[in-house]
Amino acid sequence: MADINAGSKSQGTYRAALAAVIILSVLMAAAIIALALGFVRQYRLYQQDQAPAAVTGDAAASLQLAPGAHIVSASTDAGKLVLQVTTPAGSEVDIFDLATGKRTAQVKDGPK
Repeated sequence: MADINAGSKSQGTYRAALAAVIILSVLMAAAIIALALGFVRQYRLYQQDQAPAAVTGDAAASLQLAPGAHIVSASTDAGKLVLQVTTPAGSEVDIFDLATGKRTAQVKDGPK
């Protein structure tokens, strides 16, 4: 009689261990899949945050100064081109967006 009880107890323990192994294997597979999806999500967010430095097109933007105007200085900062220009009518500072090539601001002073 002792052998029958030992066999059923052993079989119950085996089933419990087998169920634990199956459940833990499924949880481990789900964790690995969640980890991979997390990496993909973070990579996509990283790519969205990386803005292009400047939009380059086939045609370059051109700027034509007024007759008699001269560029005194030119500099770039934060994606902007800053031009200091003297004209017969006075001085001015023009600010252009490098991505679009359009003038975003202009400051003029009167004649000297």
